[in-house]
Amino acid sequence: MTKLYSLFMILMILVSCKSDSFIDLENQQQGNQETNFNFGNSAQRNFHGLVLSTNGTPISGATVTIGSATVQTNSKGIFVIKNANVKENFAYVKVAKTGFVNGSRTMVPTSGSNRINIMMIPATNTSTITAGATATVSLPNGTKVKFDGSFKDANGNAYTGNVNVAMFHLKPSDQYLNELMPGSLLANNSAGNARVMETFGMLHVQLTGASGQNLQLATGHTAEMTVAIDAAQTSTAPATIPLWTFNEATGIWQEEGSATKVGNTYVGNVSHFSWWNCDAQFPQAILNVHIQNSAAQPLSNVNVKLFRQNQTSTSAITDGNGNASGIIPAGESLTMKIYDACNNVIMTNNIGPFASNSTNTLPAITISQSLSNTITITGTLKDCSGNNVTNGVANLSYASSTNYFSNYSTQVTNGSFSFNVLSCASSQQLTFVGSDFANLQTTGDINFTATSPTTNLGNLTVCTAATEFITSQTDTQTIKYFLSPIYGGGSSQTPVPNPNFGFSVSSQSATGGFYLNSQNPIGVGTFTSNFSLESSGGVINSNGNNLTLQVSNYGAVGQYIDFTINGTYTNSTGSHTLSVTGHVIRDN
Repeated sequence: MTKLYSLFMILMILVSCKSDSFIDLENQQQGNQETNFNFGNSAQRNFHGLVLSTNGTPISGATVTIGSATVQTNSKGIFVIKNANVKENFAYVKVAKTGFVNGSRTMVPTSGSNRINIMMIPATNTSTITAGATATVSLPNGTKVKFDGSFKDANGNAYTGNVNVAMFHLKPSDQYLNELMPGSLLANNSAGNARVMETFGMLHVQLTGASGQNLQLATGHTAEMTVAIDAAQTSTAPATIPLWTFNEATGIWQEEGSATKVGNTYVGNVSHFSWWNCDAQFPQAILNVHIQNSAAQPLSNVNVKLFRQNQTSTSAITDGNGNASGIIPAGESLTMKIYDACNNVIMTNNIGPFASNSTNTLPAITISQSLSNTITITGTLKDCSGNNVTNGVANLSYASSTNYFSNYSTQVTNGSFSFNVLSCASSQQLTFVGSDFANLQTTGDINFTATSPTTNLGNLTVCTAATEFITSQTDTQTIKYFLSPIYGGGSSQTPVPNPNFGFSVSSQSATGGFYLNSQNPIGVGTFTSNFSLESSGGVINSNGNNLTLQVSNYGAVGQYIDFTINGTYTNSTGSHTLSVTGHVIRDN
């Protein structure tokens, strides 16, 4: 059986008696259930991370949201959010970008720099079926969904026409299951009790109409879902297993129905689609670990895996202080394995069993030089003016690694960074990238050879020239600058992007976001209506204000869109002047 208990991602759960510290999800959770998760008090925590596609390429311009804080990933897929408002025992990280299934992660945030890895799934159409007719959409491994032909749109109206079905089966043995699945394996069962789960397979289904609008199964109708069971799990898979659906509002799985084992598959009926999960549920205990080198220096970004009954688990990553904590299965003997940057096992420990609802802290785990090379890498990031970067990330990657996420990253402190890393040899080939999120600039790739015990990279300038920009000034306030990544092209308005009628431009900086949507015909022209602008949290509509959008150039994809917005507008604080200039590469 495959047991997934990420040390990095699981919540603390207290006794089930109701208290003020418990959060009532009655109006959010599907099934109107309350959950006895203890989220703790409000807290401010720091986060940084990496967002990749399933082929390992960075996803730039993905929108990352933690609480009320929102940023976009840079050209390397890296993001940083400081002082995000979360709960002591719960942080919900959401990532979105057009063309991909929404990604997310839930975790117990530490007081250090919390690392997040997320892999986004392309929303690729599997098959097109017709409403009103029974149809089965299948994947090569035997996973399939049988539809009865009844669908509805977002307003609840009956839908007729073609239905695009995008299906993605996530098997428990997938190397990147921890990065691909939504949230974590935290769940709320039908009785309202917090549980940690063991997955036997997940399925994501997205239904869209001919115009790209989101669809669902019609009210009162169900679809038969068949999920393939991994070969290693078939002999121990239970005859009946609970079904769980992921609630994107709360970041928690909710029990909803069950599935029956039929041959090497689970078969069950579902009434709606997004993510579904075939999971067994278990009681839990709390485990805390600390990993350090032989000099007692904490090792961050270390890959840790837990195994139950010699089956594969997913990886957890230590934070900037070498710590990881979370929920593990109670009453089980577990094997913990620690990996170097090249995915080699360098240490194996047997731990447990642990009592239900107990809190357990292991003695510090020391990775000695004889087990793996440890190298300290230091340096300082400087901006274009020679000042220390105050809001940035330092990142290391390994060309020899077989894991897309096998890299190290840390936030800088007044320009300075320091890694205590595990390497594959005493002389390690690495690639360094420094990012300045205050100015959205990078160092570019810096290839170097790291040698034990310490490699000092010195002062590194984060000053890549901007190829596109937006400037925005309200009244006499300080000019706001938005640099790459900036996205421009066909309008992102629903139901679908329309490159022939309207365009949009969006970007994000540390001082806020910029979003322009024009519903005027694309191309060169002067427009005084039918466009809107959002910046610094306020929406400005052209209609009813004295604003002019001047598009002086609208190039082909890969060429430039040049525009200005000038004039006055009125809001709750009075009348204001606005001046915007954009020089943006067209993306679609």
